Amino acid sequence: MWKLLIAEDESIIRRGLKKSLNWEAYSINVIGEAEDGEEALKKAKELRPDILFIDINMPFLNGLELMEKLRPILPNAVFIVISGYNEFIYAQKAIKMGTIDYILKPVKKTELKRTVEDAVNILKRKSRNRLREKQLEGNKQLLKEKFLLNWSRGHYQEEEMKNHAKLLGIDLTKHTGLSVFKVIKEINIGSMEQNWSDALLSFSIKNIISDLLSGYESKEMFEDQSGHIVLLIPKIDTETLFDINRKIVLELERFLGKAVTCREYLLTSFLSFPKEYKKIISDLKSANKMTPIVALAKNYIDQHYYSQSISLQKVANHVQVNPTYLSKQIKNELGVSFVQYLTNVRINKALTLMKDPYLKIYEVAEMVGYSTQHYFCIAFKKVVGFSPTVYRTGERIHE
Repeated sequence: MWKLLIAEDESIIRRGLKKSLNWEAYSINVIGEAEDGEEALKKAKELRPDILFIDINMPFLNGLELMEKLRPILPNAVFIVISGYNEFIYAQKAIKMGTIDYILKPVKKTELKRTVEDAVNILKRKSRNRLREKQLEGNKQLLKEKFLLNWSRGHYQEEEMKNHAKLLGIDLTKHTGLSVFKVIKEINIGSMEQNWSDALLSFSIKNIISDLLSGYESKEMFEDQSGHIVLLIPKIDTETLFDINRKIVLELERFLGKAVTCREYLLTSFLSFPKEYKKIISDLKSANKMTPIVALAKNYIDQHYYSQSISLQKVANHVQVNPTYLSKQIKNELGVSFVQYLTNVRINKALTLMKDPYLKIYEVAEMVGYSTQHYFCIAFKKVVGFSPTVYRTGERIHE
């Protein structure tokens, strides 16, 4: 039943309005009356009516003032003004306050009936819209995840992608961090072996990441068919992205007792998302073909490359094997020595950091584990083919 409140200072008109129609036929219940504006305001706050008959000229608080106070409180209510003033200025103000009709006294039954029917139709439409919005909100996360999964596969053209993103409230910005996490269930961290179902594992990962990133309201996350958790964080710089991902991996490994791999990339354009996502997935899949010892060692290097004290001995201690044996296994499976792999990781991270024009070369060097800019430049040129300065200048010209 819809609730009706009558705010009218003349008792004879209030009685007339109550008796004028068969209210039950419209699913309306007259829940109260008020003879002045202040009483109407109090009762409206208490009773929360759906429809209000409001007289313009009431004591203490007139109809226009009443509607102005009630609109924020009852955003979905329907206002119907009943007035003895045949003045355009009053009608104009009433319409601005959101009234659906302006009925002149004496009230004609046919006019009242038509207005009440309009009011009920408006309320029904608003109710349907609220229900649809509620259903959409309830399914919004699922719709977002489905869209992002399809987008990662390259299923959308640019315009279609933008329209879907706008509809779902997904923030499209130039600098968005793309991160992909994968739990290696075969490799335990610590002494206690833990078994996780796929569903519980996925649930736990998403919750841990969400908790750690509670301050990032615009983040988006989904799981692909292979169990990779894909994270998008808009408006972020590379340094912060690396730092966040290290914290996420450490917390995931601590909680899950399993090795966790992570790859990231700073998207300078959302259009490159599918291409960069596929590159990361390809890299992670190749890592899954390694023996547990090398995979664990590689994962440790990937997470601690920024430490100047990282060494073969330290990595060997972490995976609990002999350094010489680990060195041979890394060479056999990765195709490069421990030092070469560590250098490659550091320089690849540096290449990403150098996209930030505000970072100095010496700062990048420190961030990826080099004690001096001199050693960094030597390593950089050996891997890339030219110096960091030439690389950065050439990249700016190219961009």
